[in-house]
Amino acid sequence: MDLSPADKAASGNWFHNAEQFEMNLNALLHQMYWPMERNEWGDSEQIELDLLTDDGTNRSSLSRFLTDGVDGSFPLSAQMWNISYKGINRCNKILKMLPEAKDAMPVEKYNMIEGCARFYRACFYGRIIAHFGDPVLIPEEMDFDRGEDRESAYSLGRSDRWAATDWVIDEFEAAAALLPDRYSNTEVARATKWAAYGMEARFALYCASIRKWDTFGLADSAEAERLFGIAAKAADRVIQDGHFTLHEDFGKLFRMSTKNSPEGIFILPRSKSLSAENKYEYLYKGATTAKLSRLSGAATCCTCCPSWDLLCAFYDDQGKPIDKSVVYDPHKPFEHRDPRLCYTIVEHGTEHLGVIYDPHFDLSEVWSSREGKMVPNNDSRTYRISGTGNQYASYNGLVLKKHVDNDWLSPFEAENDKIILRYADVLEIYAEARIELNQIDQTVLDAMNQVRARAYKAPWQGNGYPKISDTDQAALRKVLRAERRMEFAWENRRLYDIWRWRIAEKVLNFANYGIPAKNEKNQRRYIDDGMWFHGAVPQIDDDDCAHFADPVASGADGFFTSGTYAVKLSQRKFVAPKSYLWPIPTTTTNVMKNIRNNEGY
Repeated sequence: MDLSPADKAASGNWFHNAEQFEMNLNALLHQMYWPMERNEWGDSEQIELDLLTDDGTNRSSLSRFLTDGVDGSFPLSAQMWNISYKGINRCNKILKMLPEAKDAMPVEKYNMIEGCARFYRACFYGRIIAHFGDPVLIPEEMDFDRGEDRESAYSLGRSDRWAATDWVIDEFEAAAALLPDRYSNTEVARATKWAAYGMEARFALYCASIRKWDTFGLADSAEAERLFGIAAKAADRVIQDGHFTLHEDFGKLFRMSTKNSPEGIFILPRSKSLSAENKYEYLYKGATTAKLSRLSGAATCCTCCPSWDLLCAFYDDQGKPIDKSVVYDPHKPFEHRDPRLCYTIVEHGTEHLGVIYDPHFDLSEVWSSREGKMVPNNDSRTYRISGTGNQYASYNGLVLKKHVDNDWLSPFEAENDKIILRYADVLEIYAEARIELNQIDQTVLDAMNQVRARAYKAPWQGNGYPKISDTDQAALRKVLRAERRMEFAWENRRLYDIWRWRIAEKVLNFANYGIPAKNEKNQRRYIDDGMWFHGAVPQIDDDDCAHFADPVASGADGFFTSGTYAVKLSQRKFVAPKSYLWPIPTTTTNVMKNIRNNEGY
């Protein structure tokens, strides 16, 4: 645990007026306090949360989190722990010093500063609980500018996560009572009352789900029901406010040019021009190029790609899983699908970043509108191209479209808003909590249908999309989980969903699959036997997960697993219950003798 503030602004001589407190609040909006993208973790073993799930692949490589190969020395675990506690310490400092400056500022400003500090602190503690379990609660009065307090901190121990859960929820409630509904155009857009209620709903839903679905001693049905009730109530407060709406166009929501979306509840803007040369304040290097296709011009790319699991998880345009569909054709996997598929994964044969993207083995050239001519199809691993220019094209034929647009091209520096919480999530949180409470009514269906209809650009009260109408709890739960996966793919939500639903031990023990590498015999067999793009439809289970093992729902048995056509890229490994929590950093356990690491580490 890093017990020292990250900069001099935390000095005891600093806090005198509203401006100085607000400068400290601004520091808590630094991108590093809310890590999602790989460059925000630092330079060691960079990764992002979606690559720790079944929604992403990195060629034939796996993070050590997916090989059961981490311990307390793992950089990502240490970074998540340390940056969270740095944020907590900064919040504590603000809250400790704020009363001394009460007479130096208007009451509204005072309340806003206190509310923001309590909100950010609750977010950080919620993240610690989600990733590490029992937290170390830092007394607010501890001042780490004083040596005696730093020494005292080394004797702290961990608190029960469930007692801490109620405290975090209370903090969100307290913050909501202090925070403004919204900010004027001339103010820094910090946390609002609705962000506090929204994040409270998300956190309560997470904890409620574990209380319901855990099979390793944490289940408690009464507590699950209570927490689902808290989540539903908090989410409904945001909905009833009526201020937030869904962005009109799902595809445009994630573009770099889209700012201040009406859907954004808690968003951090990125800006290179305002970054003061701090690269963590925008996306650069691997955070952008890893998600780009070979023909983007990036030297290193296609290390951060959607998985076949995700491709198969999207419903058809009739609202059915692909194994139940009468319109889905695995040879044309982007046709007759929920529109969010083609907003998330680049459709084969369409223009992407100024060039036609098509990994087909028989296409050695494609049209580039950037260059105004046909160019070698380095986005295909086809044997028809000599040399190494296409060697590292996507190993499974898929590249990411969500977030990525022409603004990501050279110099490969992007400024997309970081969307931490958006209105669609609040609608789905409300629906899920009410489903688990078995309080299914029209408001639940309306919440889900608003999100689905937006993808089809259809009015949710009318027609033009496959409306959700099932009111059976188990059936609607399945649809809700599928909706979350389609809606929030590659938004860093999947990891927390599979953790809280306790399905990670299943889905993260499947394999990643792809297409054959540069080899004429293997690629010709794939094409000549009519297997492009997929030669079979996998079975989709009740958790919205594709089972590539035989028997398939239709098509060629063995297409995925025989090694004749599809290629096994890697084998994920998840050990439950151990891997549902990350290890506490060794740098912390070495100096804090009352802290034991999580089980198995």
